[in-house]
Amino acid sequence: MSARYVPVGWTPAKRAYDAALLVGTLGYLAGFLILAPMLGGEAAAMDAASLAIKAYGSCALLLLSLALAIGPLARIDPRFLPLLYNRRHLGVVTFLVAASHAMAVMGWHFAFSPTDAWVALLSSEGGALPFVPLGVLALLVLAVLAATSHDFWLSFLTPAAWKALHMAIYPAYALAIGHVALGALRDEGSPALAAVVVAAAIAVAGLHLLAALKPLPAAAPGVEWVRAGRAEAVPEGRAIIVRPPAGEPVAIFRHEGRLSAVTNLCAHQNGPLGEGRIVDGCITCPWHGFQYRPEDGCAPPPYTERLATYNLRLDGPWLLLDPRPNAPGTRVEPLAVPGVAHATGGDFFIGWARGLPAGLRPVVVPVAVLMLLGFPLLGFGLGALAGDPAGGDRFAASTLPELPATGRYEGLVIAAPYPLLQLQDRTLLLARDGKLGAHPEARALHGRLVRAEGYILRRGSIEMLVLAEPPVPIEGSATLPRAEPLGRWRIQGEICDGKCAAGGMRPGTGIGHRACATLCLDGDLPAVFVPTRPVAGHTVMVLGDVQGRPALPAMRDLVGLRVTLEGEVERIGSVAIFRAMRP
Repeated sequence: MSARYVPVGWTPAKRAYDAALLVGTLGYLAGFLILAPMLGGEAAAMDAASLAIKAYGSCALLLLSLALAIGPLARIDPRFLPLLYNRRHLGVVTFLVAASHAMAVMGWHFAFSPTDAWVALLSSEGGALPFVPLGVLALLVLAVLAATSHDFWLSFLTPAAWKALHMAIYPAYALAIGHVALGALRDEGSPALAAVVVAAAIAVAGLHLLAALKPLPAAAPGVEWVRAGRAEAVPEGRAIIVRPPAGEPVAIFRHEGRLSAVTNLCAHQNGPLGEGRIVDGCITCPWHGFQYRPEDGCAPPPYTERLATYNLRLDGPWLLLDPRPNAPGTRVEPLAVPGVAHATGGDFFIGWARGLPAGLRPVVVPVAVLMLLGFPLLGFGLGALAGDPAGGDRFAASTLPELPATGRYEGLVIAAPYPLLQLQDRTLLLARDGKLGAHPEARALHGRLVRAEGYILRRGSIEMLVLAEPPVPIEGSATLPRAEPLGRWRIQGEICDGKCAAGGMRPGTGIGHRACATLCLDGDLPAVFVPTRPVAGHTVMVLGDVQGRPALPAMRDLVGLRVTLEGEVERIGSVAIFRAMRP
């Protein structure tokens, strides 16, 4: 409790909690990003940005699963309550890691393009089940919850409204699971991440089901008063919780042999007061240590929170409760009862108190060890087993080559369906840096000799010159190479962007690959068709429509999918051109 608002009301428990949380989270990321690639395998083959996207995304989902598991764990076994005490800090860290995942995606998949990154985020993904909007919505919810996690907002919005707002964590979790299931898991080559995600979701759902099945004692109905139970059943310094036939649960506490009843909902965050204790003569909430006097429900000065109180009376050995609440802060004389039921075990945790009760150490210490050691080991394991969507033998090279030095080339420009540069011995596709096709001026130079400067990407049978500047016309003349017909073909394969196929990146599989390739092709990069089997010796063909125009936008929705196209194939220089009909 605090009489004024501060950014963080630090206590020894909060410092220990946050230290374990930060060390475990940073250890997970270090294991995934640094240690796992040292083993080689697919983690070492992946580019740093793709590995970071996987690391941040998986870490955020696991932290979110942990945050949602703490509540039902504490309900099932109160010894887990210390984990609940500082859970809001866990939520903020979860949002920061999720935001890092989003920033990594925006800075890699949706960068280097003429299309605005925010527009591309929601427009470049194809398919009937888009996964990107699910992730965006989940992140927005986490941002709102993190921004309103401070007690200022709880007081400003009222506890009931604040609690209702923060229940949005459940739809956010469902959105995050959907985002991963429709995105990463469909691209993932290893079952390890899928197994962990499924296990986390089942654990969260199972714990909530178990907690829901733990019943609250129900009060026996009466005419006006209800029977709450036997008076001697209330232990000294503790409470029983009863649920009247109508109304909210009520906590009945015994303090110094006398009974008092208050609402079971803490004025701070609606925490279960009946699971708390009497500490220093005050009811103490098990969640965050807020305190109230049992006789009137008022917080001790200088605090101003107040609880509704209830009237009690005895009927022989039975304790009767009036289910109609008094106004918050109303004093009710405690009910003296014979006999004292003694409490057992000193295992009550108060976040602002020093030290951890001995009865909680068998639970809290192993959890801390799991966070400090187990979570980093899990990150290392998932990193080492991470599937590489760009793995396999679909392309001649499986690693991103070092960019060669810039050179100057002279040749003849061929404009359709995408600008090509015909050298003496071979034909090059043209593009610019980033996700951009050749300069618009290149099309106007069709049939002209030019001097071009840039570097060449090469993978398998395809080469691309990445231009540093627009091609410059030079004196001289040359004859356009004759198109050599190779016949009409019906071919199964995949539409990709020519720059990735030529070695600029590592084309993968799945909808992540589709979104990236679509964005590249929206930037006028050459579309290529990668057949499942070589066609007349060509493993990659430039793709156009039957009139020889660019394949996009007519075939935009087919990018990244295995499709069967039919059309004429011709060879111009060393490049095969597939003039295909849309199926």
